[in-house]
Amino acid sequence: MHFRSIAVCTFTLTGIANATCPPRVADGDQAGSEVADFVKDAVNNFFPYKDGWETAYDAAFSTDLKASFNATSYTFDTFKQLYSAIYGSLTKTYQGTFDHGFLTVVGVPNANDIGGFVTLTGWEGGYVGGAGGRLVNTTDAAYAMIAQTEDCGRKIVEFRESSNLGSYN
Repeated sequence: MHFRSIAVCTFTLTGIANATCPPRVADGDQAGSEVADFVKDAVNNFFPYKDGWETAYDAAFSTDLKASFNATSYTFDTFKQLYSAIYGSLTKTYQGTFDHGFLTVVGVPNANDIGGFVTLTGWEGGYVGGAGGRLVNTTDAAYAMIAQTEDCGRKIVEFRESSNLGSYN
């Protein structure tokens, strides 16, 4: 009987802890679309080819980020440093013509909160040297794991990106 009281108390405390955030949408397809849209919007904003990407980066990624780009692993700070270098390279190489888009986006929601994971494939490229230059279009892919935050928002906690763009410049 003493054990039962502890179990009830533990269950109640767990219920209270989860009560601060509303449950995820019951419809699995809709919940998957919501987590996929979060990542698509985040990528569109933090992709390092336009001004303001740094602010979007800080908003999208957890400071505990585990990231990789091709075969190299990064933290929140070192991945941001990489993106800063990429921004400089894309700005110089494509002179305002660089763009990207998505080919596929698959969102899989967590069962109990608004987190989940998303896989994306896409294209990226532009005109080397600016308008009138040689057109380069390549492919890229990413995997993102999203966690629900204490304030009921979302943050990317893991991001694995691969691209073959560098081999064509």
